[in-house]
Amino acid sequence: MSRFTLRLATVKGIPIYLHWSFWLLVLWVVLDSFFSPYFSGGVLVWRLLLLVGLVGSVILHELGHAMAALTYGIPTRDITMYPFGGVASLAHIPDKPLQELVIAMAGPLVNFLLIGLFQVVLWTIDMPLGAPPQALLYTGSDWPSLTIWLYSLSFMNGLLAVFNLLPAFPMDGGRILRALLATRLEYTRATQIAALVGQGFAVLFLILGFFYNPSLVLVGFFVYVAASQERAQVERRTLLGGFTVMDALMEEVPTLSVNHTIKDAVEALLRSQARSFVIVDPSGVPVGTLSREALIEALSEGRGREPPLLHIMDPHLLRLSPTTTLTEALRLLNEEDKPLAVVVEGDKLLGYIDAENIAEFLLLRKAAGTASS
Repeated sequence: MSRFTLRLATVKGIPIYLHWSFWLLVLWVVLDSFFSPYFSGGVLVWRLLLLVGLVGSVILHELGHAMAALTYGIPTRDITMYPFGGVASLAHIPDKPLQELVIAMAGPLVNFLLIGLFQVVLWTIDMPLGAPPQALLYTGSDWPSLTIWLYSLSFMNGLLAVFNLLPAFPMDGGRILRALLATRLEYTRATQIAALVGQGFAVLFLILGFFYNPSLVLVGFFVYVAASQERAQVERRTLLGGFTVMDALMEEVPTLSVNHTIKDAVEALLRSQARSFVIVDPSGVPVGTLSREALIEALSEGRGREPPLLHIMDPHLLRLSPTTTLTEALRLLNEEDKPLAVVVEGDKLLGYIDAENIAEFLLLRKAAGTASS
């Protein structure tokens, strides 16, 4: 994560971040309030409180996805809040359509539960159900009430749920559509159809944005790109199907000893094209990894050049067997956030593999497929 990204909290081991670009939305709210003809301290605080409530609702929405995924053994790397919404980064795509269906529906379900909760609270304080139109258009000079805030959040959660249920990637509705299609069609074909529908919605958003609301242009652009990326990701998984790590294995393993120093690692990095190193003990057994980023971080922290690599390496080595598929290897590399994985057979080190090499293998597969078609 960028150093300008704020870590808000950690829930069930899932870090929740506020992306630096989110502050642009906060700035827009402040400036829009300041230049409003109804500007007052109450209006500004009201809009900021509404933004806080909306952010909380979106975080709970994404946690709904994360908790549902966890029931199927799929961890979530993190949740990040952007100006256009939240993103829960699942470690990998669910294997079964029913799993994806449940995970996708969990987010909007949270919003509907929040609506019910807000309405119960309003009912207990003797307020009629249903949000009055003026709740969302608060322009009074006095401080807004709790009831207006709850009315507004209830209404906005409804909008959030309905918008997310549109059958367009990356919204939940797009994933629900793919899951339903995948019960009848091959998964790649289901993704292609769902992505095409999503891109159709994106074009509609772009057209509406030019004529009505410019913010829809950004939404349309985001939806179009996300739908394309989703289709590419699934097609990549299909191309890798049937291949194991032995098909893309790099046999010349860049190694350093636990007794080597940071200075030795810097020199090795400059002398080679290696992006990461496997750290071995005196008997040659792999015991950890050292990425270029970890080495640079150690230098920037002022640790000097003499400490042995034992103190800065990652001891949690990802080990794969020769029969591990490339799809599984890529999933594990992403899920565990590792620079590389070693391929071993018993005590014998056969080689290593990383995400960049898998990408090169995929590129060659695509080129070969194009040439033969």
